[in-house]
Amino acid sequence: MRKAGEAKERVIAAMNLPKDVYLGELLVSLVGRRAVYVENYRSILLYTDTQLKLQGKNCKLKICGKNLMIEYYTGDEMKVTGKIEELLLEG
Repeated sequence: MRKAGEAKERVIAAMNLPKDVYLGELLVSLVGRRAVYVENYRSILLYTDTQLKLQGKNCKLKICGKNLMIEYYTGDEMKVTGKIEELLLEG
């Protein structure tokens, strides 16, 4: 018997839909060491000038650095600037 998740992925692929959006995956784009774009996050768990922790659907993303600042954010995307030193996925 196949898992429901596998069936869902097959349907998404057959319809040529973006997997990341429908499966709730975090999208992380780095622009050098000075900016990070994050899409599909659920909430902000922690925000300081040295750490930002975001809740995704299936994991948490931790951004570490110096002078971190959220340039903008909406309900599901944000831009973080500063000196990006480390990205960690938890869970």
